[in-house]
Amino acid sequence: MEEQLVKQNEDLVSKVESKSNDLVKSERLATIGTMASRVAHDLKNPLTIMHTYAEMLTPEILSKLESKDKEKWFRMQNSIFDMNRIIEDVLDFARTTEIKKKSTSFLSVLKLAMNHVKSSYGITINLPEKDFTINCDPRKIEGVLSNIINNAVQALDGQGEIDIEISSDSEFLTVQIKDSGPGISEDNLGKIFEPMFTTKTTGTGLGLVICKSIIEQHGGIISVSNKPTTFTITLPF
Repeated sequence: MEEQLVKQNEDLVSKVESKSNDLVKSERLATIGTMASRVAHDLKNPLTIMHTYAEMLTPEILSKLESKDKEKWFRMQNSIFDMNRIIEDVLDFARTTEIKKKSTSFLSVLKLAMNHVKSSYGITINLPEKDFTINCDPRKIEGVLSNIINNAVQALDGQGEIDIEISSDSEFLTVQIKDSGPGISEDNLGKIFEPMFTTKTTGTGLGLVICKSIIEQHGGIISVSNKPTTFTITLPF
């Protein structure tokens, strides 16, 4: 009887510690989210102006630049693109909005997502041909897909292949995004969906956290595996 009480007490202490840690983590993330959101809002407007003018001036400037200077111009544009992604990640993390589902062509969402993918001549992205109609929030799923595909592009470092495959059964649509990059270290594989965790030199470590949240809001599951690096998304129809 005494052993039983000791065991129950140990279990209770363990549960209290776990709940306390979860609460501290939740409060810390909420504070970070609030502070980061304020900074991101302040940066959003000037960055939008930079992006707009850079796009408008590109044809005129490229016609006057030598090849080595064109590369500098494209690097500047890519930096603006990266900054915009970071700010969008922070804002999406800070504002968990309600999902708005509607019947949607998955391929149409994927093609819209591709407009936000920063690719290069050495990278081939193979899209699926078969389409499925799914009940989802198209804007949010578009964001998930562009985030994961952009991560795959960065992993390839200018050379390689990305395969996007879709399949289904009677209840679920399964999306697999595979890249031919070097893979994710086993140490990092289990941490990849944790807030603030990143292996990149720049970035917030929030992109995949937001993706996971969106997929779970849809009643789905997202996971990652190695050899090759494969992100698998399962969504209910």
